[in-house]
Amino acid sequence: MDPRPTTESEQARKDLARWRSFPIFNAAGDAVLAELAAVAGRRKWGPGEVIFEKGDPGTFLLAQLSGRIKLSNLSRNGRELLIRFAEPGDLVGEIACLDGGERSSSATAVTVVEALSLSRRDYREIALRHPVLHEAAIAHLGALLRGTNDRLESVSLYQLHARFARFVLFSLQQMNGADLAEFETLSLNVNQTDLGLLVGASRPKLNRMLQEMREQGVLEVEGQVWRCNVAALRLIAEE
Repeated sequence: MDPRPTTESEQARKDLARWRSFPIFNAAGDAVLAELAAVAGRRKWGPGEVIFEKGDPGTFLLAQLSGRIKLSNLSRNGRELLIRFAEPGDLVGEIACLDGGERSSSATAVTVVEALSLSRRDYREIALRHPVLHEAAIAHLGALLRGTNDRLESVSLYQLHARFARFVLFSLQQMNGADLAEFETLSLNVNQTDLGLLVGASRPKLNRMLQEMREQGVLEVEGQVWRCNVAALRLIAEE
């Protein structure tokens, strides 16, 4: 039997729910979200496809629905600076889209990626009618700046074990909120080379550190899933 076709009203509710799921938009009313949904497009990229490159004009932002996007920069000698991985529920390319500047990093699809695409022109036109979007953008950019400051502090002031613990705790809080249980599970699906780039360590150093944490009972590793001792991680994060 064919599935029941989706009615126009059901699709509208789904569109509103999608946009509301992104923190920057979840305080907006239904009328604002409906305008966003009406002008947004849906786009898809395959693994390895470049979404945009550093220096490109910021003509759109993406509200990521599925997959993983790598945001990184390459030096002239080919060394890569991995900035972050974007996951479902994240915005990508919003800084250049909001301020009209150039892309500050390159974005590449790691897996199949689907996202809602919103042009700078459409966003600005809607925001002029609904200033709540400007307020949301300011709050969002402030949160990004605080996160960048935390990362710089970790790299500059903390040893590898503490940097790694802070990264894991941050990832757990992104997934589960600030009130973490005694033990939490984390599945990053990131290879060790990229993980090393995220915490500023070579692969051999990262392997040694992970082994030490397993022996100390801080982490239990089963494939791509880590069972994390939250209290132990918090102690290490402050070392």
